Amino acid sequence: MNSNPEPQIENHKVDRRIQRTRLALRSALLELIKEKGFDSVSVEEITARANLGRATFYLHYKDKEDLLLDEFREMASNRVQVLSEIPISIWKSNRDNLELSDGRASVMPLLLVFEHAAQNAELYRILLKGDSSQRIAGQIRQIIADSINAIIQTRIQSDPPPAPAEVPVDLLAAYFSGALMGSLNWWLEQESSPEPEEMARMFQHLFFPGVMKVWGLQKEGKK
Repeated sequence: MNSNPEPQIENHKVDRRIQRTRLALRSALLELIKEKGFDSVSVEEITARANLGRATFYLHYKDKEDLLLDEFREMASNRVQVLSEIPISIWKSNRDNLELSDGRASVMPLLLVFEHAAQNAELYRILLKGDSSQRIAGQIRQIIADSINAIIQTRIQSDPPPAPAEVPVDLLAAYFSGALMGSLNWWLEQESSPEPEEMARMFQHLFFPGVMKVWGLQKEGKK
């Protein structure tokens, strides 16, 4: 049996190097977007700001849109992962204040999303108003929908809901992503915007009662 750990150590070093490179490119892009807008940024400017070569850029991304979407892919993966750890049956309890039956606040995963938007509000506004905004927003919606779809499919296999859903999973995921993007857009356009926690709670009160109904998770006695 070969117990030599060197291959694993080397792979770990490579993984960390890749992570550092991608982080440098993403950071450079976000800085440039805030300075001049997404549509005016070139790959040459991104690599110069990150102190990397063009060849390195194209080893990781096909273009600047792919780089930008990588930021949202990571955000979606990190935020939505929290939801995947919550059994579907838990959402049944305490429908009025939308807290989980084990005492954890179910708003937290959504709060992380709205906090990310608040921390990067200028970036979000630029993307929503730029020439490429519709295409990019559509791709972001798809990232969110795919993440939600995968999580629901996983959860219903390990923790089936008490009744068959009234709508297909992919429709629910598409509805969630569209509602979330629309809410973010509205929020960022307000002169006096609600705090991220309040926005997350409002979104949850709008969205989750319908989800619990179609998935047979309404609290007993509620219509």
